[in-house]
Amino acid sequence: MRLLPKSPSDRVAFFFALLMIHVVGFFELLVVLPYIDASGYRTYWIHVVIGLYLYFSVMSSFYKLFTVNSTTSGTIMPTLMPPGWSYCSECCSTAPRRCRHCWICNMCVLKRDHHCIFTGNCVGHRNQRYFLTLLLYLTVSAMYANYLNMDYTLEVLGGELTAKAVLTMFLPMLSWTLGLAGAYTFAVSFVSAICIVGLLLFVVLLVYHCRNLIYGQTCFEATNNIREFDLGVCGNLHQIFGFRWHIAWISPFISSPLPGDGVEFITRDENIKDM
Repeated sequence: MRLLPKSPSDRVAFFFALLMIHVVGFFELLVVLPYIDASGYRTYWIHVVIGLYLYFSVMSSFYKLFTVNSTTSGTIMPTLMPPGWSYCSECCSTAPRRCRHCWICNMCVLKRDHHCIFTGNCVGHRNQRYFLTLLLYLTVSAMYANYLNMDYTLEVLGGELTAKAVLTMFLPMLSWTLGLAGAYTFAVSFVSAICIVGLLLFVVLLVYHCRNLIYGQTCFEATNNIREFDLGVCGNLHQIFGFRWHIAWISPFISSPLPGDGVEFITRDENIKDM
């Protein structure tokens, strides 16, 4: 098992993502939650339990996405090219439908969706489930962090939502450079800005990839309006989350075998005939 992404740019994104997850996590645990509990709500341990569940859900999805290999490595391909297949000159091998070559991983990927720079791994047939659960739990975590941060951040910024406070909240580096915020105010504003920007990014990505899931498309197929493999919402969930798709989203460690091997896929026309 490789320990780091291959590409230098992927390594930077990889360490940045891990660093920010833990910075935000410790900020909520050591700074924000004691402040909330001091207000008399007595909810510290409730928030700790919720936070730990979200943390382990994010990290386990991140781990599975990084370690599960969706490339054609270990898959025996036929020498003669079946109908609809292509030939990859880089891998010197036949490539099944929905399989595409990744120039960063330098491998063909079964049902390639896209290359995830934050894990340095391609999202494909075997690990798309973990990418979607990672997005889901990152979105929920960012929403939760922003909810917890609101009162504390506002108090640090002076207690009022002034133009200076807004500037410091959304552009902490500029505010610090101009002398409008001290070191501690900058640190709190920086973490809050990470949570806000992260939430916006996660929501956009989650909506886009859920839309692709609903239509049974990869990113390439969505761009080219290909809906050949759309089996309906339940069928598409089954293809990504496996036979136990109803509960597979709860934890990446719940066993849920996929219905296919990533080489052959049922098309929409074949599915209609079977019905």
